[in-house]
Amino acid sequence: MDPVSTLSQASAGFARATASTTTSQKDVSGDFQTFLSLLTAQLRNQDPLKPVESTAFVAQLASFSAVEQQVQSNTKLEGILEALASGATGGLSQWIGQEVRNPGSAPYENKPLDVLYLSHTDADRVELIVYDEHNNIVARQEVDKNASNVQWSGILADGTRATAGARFRFETNSLKDGEVIATSPALVFSTVQEVRKFEGQPVLYFADGTQMFASDVEAMRTPQA
Repeated sequence: MDPVSTLSQASAGFARATASTTTSQKDVSGDFQTFLSLLTAQLRNQDPLKPVESTAFVAQLASFSAVEQQVQSNTKLEGILEALASGATGGLSQWIGQEVRNPGSAPYENKPLDVLYLSHTDADRVELIVYDEHNNIVARQEVDKNASNVQWSGILADGTRATAGARFRFETNSLKDGEVIATSPALVFSTVQEVRKFEGQPVLYFADGTQMFASDVEAMRTPQA
């Protein structure tokens, strides 16, 4: 078999291999080396009296260039897939399902909700305000102005217990001499439902639509049984 025919067959074999989505970079690199070896052998062993015609040689060089570009493309693609698998996407997915403390709402599941609150330094008393999903005030209770954490029992203003699964959000009113001098959102633990990137920064989304930058997270815990 003459070198030109051999080289053409190697090129065709390479084209078939790279057309398959399961071809690995190692396979492509192997075909590239085979192609290069055949081309070099052809030039070294051609008959000086009957050299390869210029058109055939140009066609072979074009094939050589295509093979080289394919190898480079596969290398870049492999790098992109690696980054998606172990970098950005992998990092974002770690937030999904985690409970993060945020200023949104949390579902009541027949057990006390952990609420973190702030009070104004001049306050003489602090009141915790509980809102339902429709933004109605459903409970109030006085909390320790010198503390920052309280367990809300789920008992509503009418004395009944909150429905399991209902969501509630919290605020605190700081009072002095009976007047409200400051109102602040209280923080609860709720589950991260979705993560997106905004200007390169991960943003966490919760079931009630609340969102926050991952860099602002100060407390996280695994889901409670």
